[in-house]
Amino acid sequence: MRADLQKKLIDRWPTWFNLGGDTRHTMMPLGFEHGDGWFDLLWQLCESLETFVVAAEQETGCPFEVLQVKEKFGGLRFHTNYSNDAISTVIEAAKVESFATCDICGQPGKPRDGSWIQTVCDEHGRAHGGEVTEP
Repeated sequence: MRADLQKKLIDRWPTWFNLGGDTRHTMMPLGFEHGDGWFDLLWQLCESLETFVVAAEQETGCPFEVLQVKEKFGGLRFHTNYSNDAISTVIEAAKVESFATCDICGQPGKPRDGSWIQTVCDEHGRAHGGEVTEP
């Protein structure tokens, strides 16, 4: 994802995303490992998590941290240092939505199998050269 989009997420949730961390603890120093098309999906995910994160931080006494954000097999992966049922449900809903959202432009998309599986719209699917695959 472009640096300016990453910065918006980091500026809004600075304690969640530690790009200067140690890769033995977090993969966030590698940045957000997916296309620009999922920016809105991630923003909505983070907004949806806010209430649950506050409760989790009060419960555990530990700050919430996102350890990795990436695309894998055409879907969003959002790994955190802590999860509970509510947090897992919100993250899973975003993952499901990612399989219907173009990773490149954010328009409706489908997982396509080319040289790797990527969720893309019809326009980017032609460029990707892949066949539609089931998630």
